[in-house]
Amino acid sequence: MALRLIINADDFGWDAPATAAILDLAAQDCLSSTTVMANLASETDLAALRRFAGRVSVGYHLNLILGPPVAPAAAVPSLLGPDGHFWPAQRLWLRYLAGQVRPAELAVELTAQIERLRAHGLSPSHADSHRHLHLYPRLGPTLTRILGQLGVRRLRRWTPQPSYGQRGRILNVFGRISSGGLRGFATPNALAADFSAAQTATLPLFAQGLARARRHGPTVEFMTHPGLSDRPGSYLARRTEYEFWRGSTWRDHLVDLGGSLIRYDEI
Repeated sequence: MALRLIINADDFGWDAPATAAILDLAAQDCLSSTTVMANLASETDLAALRRFAGRVSVGYHLNLILGPPVAPAAAVPSLLGPDGHFWPAQRLWLRYLAGQVRPAELAVELTAQIERLRAHGLSPSHADSHRHLHLYPRLGPTLTRILGQLGVRRLRRWTPQPSYGQRGRILNVFGRISSGGLRGFATPNALAADFSAAQTATLPLFAQGLARARRHGPTVEFMTHPGLSDRPGSYLARRTEYEFWRGSTWRDHLVDLGGSLIRYDEI
């Protein structure tokens, strides 16, 4: 079957450089989907994205590890540190395993985040999660179950990323353990995360990611994190990803492969 490619830009709303880059790429039809950090995106960000909702599919970037909650802090105390913000990923996970995170509060916060998007006319077409939280053993299936109850029908599928380093090896294991949580969701056949693994964006890496991912099936999601500038302390090369998608080499390669660009809501 012919290749069907989803280019999904994560982290809409994280900061101004990421948000501006994603909006610019959407305006140029250089991506097909994006996922929104509902607790960080401003009212202005959400209004701007709504204008492109017919051109890109708008999903939900589940975030329980960065920034403040959308729900009142008093409603989700087990999710928050002393500063009133979410715990970091590892701390949240360990607290969950120790029974210190209340599942009912996870549902309260996910509901609040998704309802904030819907209130702005952005009913999520799909979901993924910040730092792949929905893959974490025991925690991940709880999160995906809540997503299903909230009407989310499509979800990112993690497939092995051989060049992703130590973090990738851990995620490869987590992905296998939590794969049962994908039952009931529509997913791409595979994920290509090569830009994040290599900390740059080039045509050979794009081609490599597609070639590996399409062995799993014709529908491939290419994960990207574009930004007008890099974020201090982050391993992501956001600026080079943004510049790559603005060019034409990736589109020419997709045509050479006989593939097409599709939105997440088309799976």
